[in-house]
Amino acid sequence: MKRLLMALPLFLLTMLIFSSTALVAASKAAENEPLKDYIFRGMPNFKLESQVRNFEELTILSAKPESEETAETTYEGNRVFSSYNYVGKEETVPSPLQIVRNYQEAVKKLGGETLYYNKEDKNKFHGSFTRNDKQYYIAVNVYNSGWLYEVFILELAEMQKDIEIIDADTILHKLEKEGHIALYINFDTGKATLKPDAAEVIAEIVTALKSKPQLKVKLEGHTDNVGNAAANKKLSDDRAKAVMAAIVGKGIDKGRLSAEGFGLEKPIADNNTDEGRGKNRRVELVKQ
Repeated sequence: MKRLLMALPLFLLTMLIFSSTALVAASKAAENEPLKDYIFRGMPNFKLESQVRNFEELTILSAKPESEETAETTYEGNRVFSSYNYVGKEETVPSPLQIVRNYQEAVKKLGGETLYYNKEDKNKFHGSFTRNDKQYYIAVNVYNSGWLYEVFILELAEMQKDIEIIDADTILHKLEKEGHIALYINFDTGKATLKPDAAEVIAEIVTALKSKPQLKVKLEGHTDNVGNAAANKKLSDDRAKAVMAAIVGKGIDKGRLSAEGFGLEKPIADNNTDEGRGKNRRVELVKQ
């Protein structure tokens, strides 16, 4: 059976927004003010550069109980990487111990714990803590006698699945378990004319319906909130009927199908974002 890959909108992660404050704080470094970073404040007189990764990994060291050996564990989730470059006077550059100890104490104040700190290597600290019921891991590495240090903070999280396989089996499974499935079928802009690539989706719907001769479905058309509400409702109705006609044209009994458009009346996402509007522009198959 041919399988169709359909990209779904990326899930917006619920992490703290810090980039704007980081830029403002970096400009104040010369004023000897602590930098505002993600969760923690950075050391004074450092220039900050940060990078956010929606899904990344971080390897954390931990000391094995009653042993000089260390264990490595790789965690996955939402990661923030911050790089600090010293821009102050040479005689006041902090020592690696001072930098590491500051983060170690900050983690302790959050109720966290030190997972790795070796007195023979004062340039490294790994720890963990919880905040707002979320699990975090932190790794601090100091370089060049304190002139540069890096902080990795990872919020433990599973990867958001951005690609879903849409085939006849998936359609039947969703109809059986949830009673409906949203399909993102492409039409010409502002029209009910199916684009050529819609044929793949139609073929999978037909295969699903042929495998279950007793199954009846309703095709529901939906739009975002852009434009006139009445026009959107008519457009969604025309599109639902266009999909139904395409299915009938492939040999499915018309009596097993119905179609109706709802326009912008039943959003499933926020219409104030491009991502949300994209999710709302859909045709749903609803089990009858």
